[in-house]
Amino acid sequence: MSLVLKNGTYINYSTLEFVKKDVVVYEDRQALAFYDYGTYTPEVGDVVADCSGKYIMHSFADAYMRPGLSLAANAKVFTKKESTYFRYVSDVLWNIDKFIDKDLVYASALYAAINAARSGTTFAICRNESSKFIEGSLAVTAKAFAEVGISTLQSYAACEAGGYAQAEKAVRENTDYIASNQGLMGIAASYLASRELFETVAKTCREKNIGVLINAAEDEIDQINTMRDQRRTVILRLYESGLMDYKSTVLTNANYISDDERSYIKNKPAWITHNPIGNFRRAVKPFNSIWLDDNIMFGSDFSGASMPENMSHAYFEAINKDNEISLKTAFQRLNAVHRYTQINGFDGDGENNLIVFENNSPFELDSNNLIKHLIYNRNISDIKLVIAKGKIIAKNGHATLIDEKQALKFISEQAQRIKC
Repeated sequence: MSLVLKNGTYINYSTLEFVKKDVVVYEDRQALAFYDYGTYTPEVGDVVADCSGKYIMHSFADAYMRPGLSLAANAKVFTKKESTYFRYVSDVLWNIDKFIDKDLVYASALYAAINAARSGTTFAICRNESSKFIEGSLAVTAKAFAEVGISTLQSYAACEAGGYAQAEKAVRENTDYIASNQGLMGIAASYLASRELFETVAKTCREKNIGVLINAAEDEIDQINTMRDQRRTVILRLYESGLMDYKSTVLTNANYISDDERSYIKNKPAWITHNPIGNFRRAVKPFNSIWLDDNIMFGSDFSGASMPENMSHAYFEAINKDNEISLKTAFQRLNAVHRYTQINGFDGDGENNLIVFENNSPFELDSNNLIKHLIYNRNISDIKLVIAKGKIIAKNGHATLIDEKQALKFISEQAQRIKC
């Protein structure tokens, strides 16, 4: 049994080639089959979707999502004068953490997954963190995403804000999870990790031949405290530890880095995830991508924004700045996560992950204006089908593999517990 997308226009995101085809989407393998427009005869058991007048393209992937914060919408709102990274950490993150337990982790992950599916995201690199519920939290998060139909690459952010014993629990949670699942090791941030913790994580990375996901110089406080405690910058510390030697390592943010640090990054296979809307909401310094074009991806962080929204924000934010980027570069970064998953052999982001969308703008789409359309005109309601591993996981803005109404009721009940 396969999913058949009849009479659509397929867009190759790598070449921007538009072709009118019937597309057969397989569940049992990450592949597509193309037939001349309108000619394919479905087999018994096939699910057929009429895509006349619609476009078919690879779905989106999120290079940095924090599902545990997806229910933070009612958290404290700061004035412009108050809005700082530290206030965000102390008044939002630490307060939400007081209420974290298994049910809240599951509800938060479920809400993040539903929002992702609605907006066309079918793969997410996730970071978990809590001082209250550590053991088993990655499995709970992965379960919620899998129920919606979204594949994940999980990591747990080891942090010594609550002492080394807490960080040890996080490291064990990572190693236990990756024993039977794809995942990354995790460190919350350099300034929250001692030399001992760095060495422990680096040792595990060497043993498992996997990288680490770490928040790298998101705010100046990371650089200041790392210099105070370690006598080196954040990126130099990562460079010396060997944690940047892995092609699966993800450095998130990298807003406050020097030119010397850029050269360290450029000479290593590690990736940077830029989280434009999350950064904007925390009032941290905008990301400057100068010299770092090759391995940059986009993430949503805690924002819940769609991946095209993050691409659009990054493009406009960079205008008339040192890191001004072209439309083409913005689109390449939107899709860079697909290259990341392919290079590292991670499952769940194959060719059988697709979106089917309409063009509700007055302009006919072609290879010359698709990127402009995604940045200027695209609306989430344009997506009619979201397909993951050959299955339809969202249709007309609603998740299809779960009882969405019941799921949202449960999520709402759990959200009432958060008092910030």
